[in-house]
Amino acid sequence: MKLPLFIARRYFSSKKSALVAIIGKVAVLGIAVSTAAMVLILSVMNGMNRFVAERFWNMDADLKIEAVKGKYFEDAGLSERLARLEGVQAVSCVLQDQALLACGEQNVMIRLKGVDSAFGMVSDIRAQVYSGSFDLSHDEHAAFVVMGGGVYDQLRVAPGQGEACRLYVVDGNLLNGPFAMQQAVCSFPVYASGLFSTIPEYDNQYVFCHLDLARRMFKSENALSAIETKVEPGYALKDVKKRIREELGDGFTVKDRMEQQQAMFKSMKVEKLIVVAVFAFVMLIATFTMVADQMLLMYEKRRDVAILASMGLGKGKLRRVFFLNGLLVCLWGTAAGLLLGSLLALGQQKAGWVKLGGGSGNYITDAYPVWLQPSDLLLVLCIGLLVGTFASALPLGQVNVFAGKPAEKE
Repeated sequence: MKLPLFIARRYFSSKKSALVAIIGKVAVLGIAVSTAAMVLILSVMNGMNRFVAERFWNMDADLKIEAVKGKYFEDAGLSERLARLEGVQAVSCVLQDQALLACGEQNVMIRLKGVDSAFGMVSDIRAQVYSGSFDLSHDEHAAFVVMGGGVYDQLRVAPGQGEACRLYVVDGNLLNGPFAMQQAVCSFPVYASGLFSTIPEYDNQYVFCHLDLARRMFKSENALSAIETKVEPGYALKDVKKRIREELGDGFTVKDRMEQQQAMFKSMKVEKLIVVAVFAFVMLIATFTMVADQMLLMYEKRRDVAILASMGLGKGKLRRVFFLNGLLVCLWGTAAGLLLGSLLALGQQKAGWVKLGGGSGNYITDAYPVWLQPSDLLLVLCIGLLVGTFASALPLGQVNVFAGKPAEKE
């Protein structure tokens, strides 16, 4: 192995004819550019995914408890039991379902989410309010709600300006009899106290109200749709999750933030796999130049091959010489691409060179979010080595042709 590697290193670093040298440089450049592009694209995807996930996590609790069967479940002291568990810092009771919000001639289907006073401790919702305040106070005649920015765009109800809307909820169990519709529809006047903004999935459909109002609208006196909890700092999430499962039994599911948005995170992983497959194919195409470089190098060194074969160096070792030379070309290009891609990604991550909208401030974030992960660098390196191994082995059959011929005279 030492002799083929020694010869391969000499071929890699020695002077070659102008054509072979140019094609060799183009091969290294092609591999480096495709590698750097893959690192950059994966880092941008990581940054986008992380940014979206953080926007979700501003609203989602650390752990969410729901019933395995049925839409609602009775509290029956569950929240008090959970609050006493080790590692649980705060507990909030939630009741949410579909409703209709109407204002004037405009109306929109919403997700009405009733929360108690502890909701601000398990969620970062107050920090997401950009207009008005997070006020859910209510009485027998009217109530304040906090609506998403997307809901506001459809209704144009500015907070704090005294314009009332009405909440409508239909109870399907009462849709019988001559006066069914009047009995089944429950309505209540509400005022917008504030507007929040996170991501479209929440902004376009969520309206927050007090838990008591939600129970009144949905005619569920002691019902909950979920219990949301915050884990105390210093405690492992999985340990607290295990304690809650043991406390509640098999009738409830306990979901962390990843599991609460399972569909979204799965789609992100699939998108990343598709991008990796596409760029692996691009890298494979880039190595075709390396194949041409290998074949030209074999032709240029045909006299050396014939001499080495006549001196007893077997065809297997001769093939290994050019195989290792191809790997060196691939490693050099891959290493250069990893370095270039990492520097560009880290520069964008730290300095934010590329701005969104020219840095006008009209976007949620000023610069394209980028997050460089070491695991991605390892993945790109492995793909580069696999592609390089294939490309290096592809033209090796040509060695047998030159090894079987007598050495040409200069």
